[in-house]
Amino acid sequence: MKFLFVLAAGAYLLHAQAVQRQPWLYAGAWVAYQNNIQTANFQSLPNAFRCGPNYTTGTGGVGSLGALVTYPLNEILVTELRLGYAPLSGRLFRPEVIGNTAVIGGLNQTTTVEAKHELFTDFPAVIAEPVIGGILFHRVRLGIGVRLSYLLNNAFRQLETLTQPDYVFYLPDSSRIRNRIEGKVENIRRMQMHLSVSAGVDFPLNEDITVTPELRYYQPLVPITGDVQWQVAPLAVGVSVRHAFYPPPPPRYFYDTVYVRDTSTIAVVGIEREEIERLSVEYTTQQRQEQQGEQKLTFTTTTVTERYQRRVPRAAHLLLDVQARALRNDGMPLDSLANVVIEETEVEESFPLLPYVFFPEGSAALELSRLRLIEPSDTASFNEKRLSPATLDIYRDVLNIIGSRLRRNPAAKLVLIGTNANTGIEAGNLALSQARATAVRDYLVRVWGIDPSRITVRARNLPASPSNVATAEGQEENRRVEISATDPEILRPVTISNISVSANPPLVEFVPYVESEAGLASWQASIEQEGKTIRSLSGVSQLVPYRWNVTEQPYPKLDKPVTVTYTVRDRTGQTIDKTLQLNVQQLTVRQKRFEQRDDKRIDRFSLIVFDFNKAELTAAHRALLSEVRSRIQPQSKVLIAGYADRSGDPEYNRELARRRCVEVQRALGLSDTAVTLVPKGSDELLYDNATPEGRSYCRTVQITIETPIVNGTRQ
Repeated sequence: MKFLFVLAAGAYLLHAQAVQRQPWLYAGAWVAYQNNIQTANFQSLPNAFRCGPNYTTGTGGVGSLGALVTYPLNEILVTELRLGYAPLSGRLFRPEVIGNTAVIGGLNQTTTVEAKHELFTDFPAVIAEPVIGGILFHRVRLGIGVRLSYLLNNAFRQLETLTQPDYVFYLPDSSRIRNRIEGKVENIRRMQMHLSVSAGVDFPLNEDITVTPELRYYQPLVPITGDVQWQVAPLAVGVSVRHAFYPPPPPRYFYDTVYVRDTSTIAVVGIEREEIERLSVEYTTQQRQEQQGEQKLTFTTTTVTERYQRRVPRAAHLLLDVQARALRNDGMPLDSLANVVIEETEVEESFPLLPYVFFPEGSAALELSRLRLIEPSDTASFNEKRLSPATLDIYRDVLNIIGSRLRRNPAAKLVLIGTNANTGIEAGNLALSQARATAVRDYLVRVWGIDPSRITVRARNLPASPSNVATAEGQEENRRVEISATDPEILRPVTISNISVSANPPLVEFVPYVESEAGLASWQASIEQEGKTIRSLSGVSQLVPYRWNVTEQPYPKLDKPVTVTYTVRDRTGQTIDKTLQLNVQQLTVRQKRFEQRDDKRIDRFSLIVFDFNKAELTAAHRALLSEVRSRIQPQSKVLIAGYADRSGDPEYNRELARRRCVEVQRALGLSDTAVTLVPKGSDELLYDNATPEGRSYCRTVQITIETPIVNGTRQ
């Protein structure tokens, strides 16, 4: 509270000359439509083969925007800095006449075949553009400057399209598009430099805001890439908006004599009752003298300024809110979170057996392999149905699986062929090959009690279908024992049935918002269903969003709401809670069939081992495919995915995977409309390629059959 008392009579006002204010700075934004005029002279990028005429021209319309700051040097000259986002993306294109073709329905008539070559680029860029210019006639704005652009991406997409006639296609896939390539522009010059010239006309909206339509041209000074002749010259049409900032007006001085008592009131956290304190006191004396005739008058003014502070107690501000949102598995948000649906799906998966045992270089010691070896006393409890449903885990028990099956099928016999890498210390070492096969036989005889007469041991140098003998990985794969059986039952895949649990949404993110004036002391959170805790969290640091993986154990197993509760405590001891509920819907296999809901069964099969660099089916593959064929119903959805190991070029591996998929499709007798082929090659490695068994298992084709089930019956 301020009290002003006039202690002296009169006051004098000092008049200042009015000075017209001029802005000292402008700040604003700009937006433009930018046409990226492209000039080039090259046939193709180094990593994107193309046959055809050279690209020479192109264009690309993009939007650009940003902020600006303008500093006037005088009434005419100004400097300006622009920052923003201005892509250099576009499209290079060139038509081509590639030949003649017969006219359909015409007699000995031909017409030209025309194609269009296109190269699409994605060059998002952030820019900085210093400009110096002038303002003529208080309206016309001209400028010249340099734009520095930093490319955030260098992606391209290239294709060749037949444009006419419409009955002509490329071979071998009868498509009108070929040479479809995507990738990165190599040797990219990420820092681009352009000389800019600009012109515009100012239209003041009021004293503070000016709108300027403008035209800007950018002459390139740097090529896009050092590999080919290629530049981009943007031409932009847009508008900028500037807000004027004025210097503070000159001060006005009033000379008064006053008595000031100032009390301020503040609310303080942590005190129990009201407190008043004088902070300061100041004494100021001023004198003014006037001469009236012969008498001299002296006016003395004393100003006493006192400052007080009044402190009142109050509770600390504490606010808590929690929001929940649905996320996909990749973390991207979903539209809404109405409820959480937990669904069970019956899945039967076939895990193939790799009939190879790999040995270290120069060794025949079975204990040095990566297989799991057991003792005779452990065989009674061994059950392949209880193995972990993971391919490489099952492979580690391959000898135990074979031993168990030989015990159940006394008429079956084995052939063990020991091989070596036939190089270095293993060159021509048939004794080593024999010892490897003998070690496998002895394990089956000692641990599983198999009659030695049922096992034939042979030796050779390289396998009949060797891996690449010129590489270390190929040599590692050739140091092995190959297993074959007279009864297909011995090496058939391991089949495991289970129930797969999925949730929609798969992730729920809880985002807490806390405002604590006194500071956060601790927090805790829980996710519960029917009094059972599913997740429990706590801490003393700042709250951060928590992502709940719904199907991670333990997960909700009742058709009841889930309660989420957050509790925070500040440093004064205050606590606050926030609770929200999520509805849960359970779709178990039994429930879906009892309620006659749509259900599905999923069967997964894998074919191995394709020989190195081969796509031909073996007799074992065809035997498995006969069982696979019996699982396919008219309403089944079939997906065949092909894979390869990391050896070789990725493009070649995709083609090898495609041939493997096609061979399986033919063996199953499926039309192109009844199956989906996904040749992934080595783009997706299923297993660790650092081991020979991991690489071998990657040479596979996986078949997924999804069959609708209504009330327990496949449809």
